[in-house]
Amino acid sequence: MKTFRGALIEMRNWLAERRPFALARFGDGELKILKKERNPYPEFKYDPANPGDEVFRRRLLDTLMYVSPGYYVGVPCPKCVGADRFLWAKATSGQPEAQLTFATLMVNSNYNFFLEEVVPQFSRYRIVMVCNRSCGLEGLPFPIARDFRVGFDAWRNDHHLATQIPDYVAAENVRGALFILCAGPFANILARALHARAPCNTYLDVGSALDPFLFGPRGRTRRYLRGDKRLLNEVCVWA
Repeated sequence: MKTFRGALIEMRNWLAERRPFALARFGDGELKILKKERNPYPEFKYDPANPGDEVFRRRLLDTLMYVSPGYYVGVPCPKCVGADRFLWAKATSGQPEAQLTFATLMVNSNYNFFLEEVVPQFSRYRIVMVCNRSCGLEGLPFPIARDFRVGFDAWRNDHHLATQIPDYVAAENVRGALFILCAGPFANILARALHARAPCNTYLDVGSALDPFLFGPRGRTRRYLRGDKRLLNEVCVWA
């Protein structure tokens, strides 16, 4: 049986061993899109009544359903979204059980462990970062070798990077690097595109977990980032 802390410890160990892998995480917002429900998050818009949005939903669905060794998919646990949505995400992904994990892997009661035990492993790598254009990199506790910038609604407006960044990896023969992806649902699309092209690197969708480093005080937009004790003690479960 998967455990919340155990899954993060396993990922930390892979980073320490420099074992390449990719992690794409599908939280509640991504799940709403996949299930053709209106998404409430302002960082990425989706309207199920807009036929033009279906192409973006399909790209995200392809990311969920991409199966390959070393590619891991995070889905919301039944405690977070209910058993029906959890089982739907698992079944729709088509992933082997061993390649599924928690969408909330780096937050809630795992957040402090992530900062203390996982983030220090990043310095072992050459790091390429994908993040918002308004982010500052000087506050990060590790050096960045190269960065690519996106705007809000990146999954819709910056999709050219799903070709441009893999082309950069090939042209520069980037191997053994760590790609830190902070781009909403577009991070999943990038993780899939990059892993398919160059599985010799690690591609990590970290969501909002680094926002205080990237945005300063205004980056504490999530309750767990503001020190909500209930969330920081919340342990997700697997069924």
